[in-house]
Amino acid sequence: MWGKKETITEQRVRQSERITLALPIKISGTNLFGDVFLCDGWTEVISQNGARIRLAQNLAPHQEITILCLETGKEAVARVVGRLNSKSRENAYGIMLLNPEAHPWGIDFPPRGDSAVAVGRIVLECLACHSRELAYLDGFELEVLESNESLSRFCRRCTDTTIWRKSFEPLPVPQASPESAPQNGVERRREVRREVRTVACIRSREFGEELVKVRNVSRSGLCFEGRNAYEKDWRIEVAIPYSSGGGNIFLPARIARVQLVPAGAITLFGVEYVRQQA
Repeated sequence: MWGKKETITEQRVRQSERITLALPIKISGTNLFGDVFLCDGWTEVISQNGARIRLAQNLAPHQEITILCLETGKEAVARVVGRLNSKSRENAYGIMLLNPEAHPWGIDFPPRGDSAVAVGRIVLECLACHSRELAYLDGFELEVLESNESLSRFCRRCTDTTIWRKSFEPLPVPQASPESAPQNGVERRREVRREVRTVACIRSREFGEELVKVRNVSRSGLCFEGRNAYEKDWRIEVAIPYSSGGGNIFLPARIARVQLVPAGAITLFGVEYVRQQA
């Protein structure tokens, strides 16, 4: 994940947004000895084109398997991309769906072009028909979602405007510190940042995962309060908004600015998203 060079096949699997989500699955196929197997497993990360899964069974590269998502009851045929390094007793594999239109995860993925104006990414659920969709939120929508725990948006299945909420267990938003964010350097920003109080998850090689208070957001980055001593130019991953139940989308980013606020004894970190090559 940190600086690892990907194969062409792995890049194809990553063409859509990746959602951190644990879904129970059953995997069936034929092992290296020609015997048919059926075993339980779960997803760790899903996308429109594939997933990272974990199971006890050993799989071989390029092997075809059938995935049954127990939550949706949908099946899909997939090919094993390869085994992933893991300290767990279970095996972790990257898989690619042979037919992405099978939608085994029960989540609709919008076109990637819709993310151009997004400041937040999360899986939402329509309260009317319970369909799930990866939603790209602008600053106003993110603020409404975090304030009301729901928002109004058009549902393609209902063909009407309905109420949507986070599809998985919501995370309470911690109270923001009273100190206002320093204004130094604001004029140098190419984009205006919107003041939004929400929770994000910062993932780094040095500190693992940390839940942080967000001060402001824009299409190109955000500002957060952190307890850990991140350093400028460190590579991180960011999920905003964050739900403790899953359905989070982590984006690659870097620490662009570090600023200590003596009055509140806190440290503010400016984050800039890192564009991924197509």
